[in-house]
Amino acid sequence: MSELDDLLMTLRSQPAPAGLEALDGPVMAGLARARVAAAEAGVSRRGIVLAGLVAVAVGTVATLTPSAPAYAEPLLGVPASAPSHLLAD
Repeated sequence: MSELDDLLMTLRSQPAPAGLEALDGPVMAGLARARVAAAEAGVSRRGIVLAGLVAVAVGTVATLTPSAPAYAEPLLGVPASAPSHLLAD
């Protein structure tokens, strides 16, 4: 543990590197870019939520609106070998 203490005392007595003084500008510019990106992400998130709400509203209205009864028939007709066709003839 004393080796670690000696190492820290040596680091403490040395001056700070010159590159640390020039570090403030790029860090603050990066924070500003991150704030702008977060604001843009919020706008896009609101758009996605709005689109989802519109989809839910349209689906609900379409479900609740009365329409004609559903009628389906086979695309190519009843095959000749189908059991229901053989019994009907």
